Amino acid sequence: SSFSSSSSSLFILLKKNRYCRRLIVLFILYVFMQTFVFLKTWFPGDPTLRRISESSLKLMFSRSGFSFRTSRVFSKRYSSVKGGEGEVKLRNPKETRQTKKQYVVQGQIPDRPTWGEDFDIHKYVKDVRLGEKGGGGEEEEGYKQLQCFFTVDANEPKVVLYDDGRTHVVHLGVGNTGINMNELTCEHFRATTSVGNDDRIEETWSIESEGENVGKLAIVSSATNVEMLSEYHRTLLNHLEYAKSHKYANYLSLVKQKTLEGRSGKFAKHLAMGALISTGDFDTVCHVDLDAWFASWAPLSYYAKAWPRDKDLLFGDTDQIWINSGLMIARTTTWSAQFFEKVMNAVHSVNAENDEKIGFKRDQPAVWHVLAEGWREEGRMPYKGTECESWNQCNPDENPVECWHWCHWDALQRIKGWTGLTSLNALPNIHLVPIDVYPQMHRMCIRSCYSVAARAVMGICSGITRGSAMCLPKDVDKMSLCDGKGCLEQMESNGGAWLKHTGHQHWRDVLPSCVPRNRKEADLEQKNPL
Repeated sequence: SSFSSSSSSLFILLKKNRYCRRLIVLFILYVFMQTFVFLKTWFPGDPTLRRISESSLKLMFSRSGFSFRTSRVFSKRYSSVKGGEGEVKLRNPKETRQTKKQYVVQGQIPDRPTWGEDFDIHKYVKDVRLGEKGGGGEEEEGYKQLQCFFTVDANEPKVVLYDDGRTHVVHLGVGNTGINMNELTCEHFRATTSVGNDDRIEETWSIESEGENVGKLAIVSSATNVEMLSEYHRTLLNHLEYAKSHKYANYLSLVKQKTLEGRSGKFAKHLAMGALISTGDFDTVCHVDLDAWFASWAPLSYYAKAWPRDKDLLFGDTDQIWINSGLMIARTTTWSAQFFEKVMNAVHSVNAENDEKIGFKRDQPAVWHVLAEGWREEGRMPYKGTECESWNQCNPDENPVECWHWCHWDALQRIKGWTGLTSLNALPNIHLVPIDVYPQMHRMCIRSCYSVAARAVMGICSGITRGSAMCLPKDVDKMSLCDGKGCLEQMESNGGAWLKHTGHQHWRDVLPSCVPRNRKEADLEQKNPL
């Protein structure tokens, strides 16, 4: 045939022409080297998936399958079709599985969070006597605000709680503090300069308004376990000093398990946000996770200047495939108070046997769900909610990527004009500060610290040795393979960030000593993050 004849002629030509053979060999070597360099310098993670999903291909991957625009290919074993293979089998809701690590911020996370009555944020604010007016428009007769304050010792690892007349000293880094959370009168402690030995509170600093887009601001962090504060002396001091220098209020919310009434401890931050908003004492409230710190001493107004006045929520784009609730900022509006109340009461499923509501184990899927429900009701998003084929993946123990992929991303990318996560800014109530604002507003460790080539070698080694520990680095996060230094190196490029945020798995080596405790140290950290 003509094809075989042409192939034979090409072979003869190459055999006679050494120059052509050398060119082909050099080309093959060039391609090989380029591929090697690419794999050697490609550090996989969320940004890779984000770029692919926001390309013209709109290609999205997760362990259960992939999406190509509106076409979907996924395994049926992840489906939540009733009566089918993927049906959610609900166990006794009173059975709980507790986390083993005591330093987890949220303490005990129920496997099937359940509660009775829905949470009423305004009633709660009055019950705990939070704020100058207890959440009312005018101060009620006979109302007396609880005296709840805290301070962080700059020289010793300890936090002092002034609990409406009683003083508790929390020594950090010692494990069991001996303080019973249920015996505390207060749940929301406001930062002050110091608490004297005679239980006298030094006057708190005055709160000043910071322009029309921020106004009076309160920064809050939360936990459901006093013991876990042991890991966060530096970040607690960082939050306090940052707030004090900018004339913001600073709160530490220690939310009791009985207050959550069976909800996951992950929702303590939403209770704290809703409560402080409902007091009406502040124009803006910002929640910062305890494993995050202000690396830049810039004021919030720097990032809020592009926050539209008709938007209630402000998030920073972390370059993940979803919005992250580790940093949440909200204006004091009726919508915001109702939003956090809805997140607290968000139901994942209902026990068919006794109609008991089962909540979300993790707060981020609940946040996505409440936002998406609102957009669906307004006809802006084809969100299926509980009818999503992979809805059972929206209540995972760990990474909720399947939930985001099939139930949220799939619906969002069907919106006309959708180009990526920043297109959320075209929807009501929410504004996302893009990553190209310098320095980035909210930054996390979201890439692997080892390249694709290095991870491939580890995979081959593990396959040959049947999973030997010698094939993997020690003391690293199991997904990113990062340690503390690797995490810091990731977050220092391109000017670093306003808020740096890492998981608890990294807090066993270098990170605590790198958290700035004042403006001077923040300036030094900007120049030399390591």
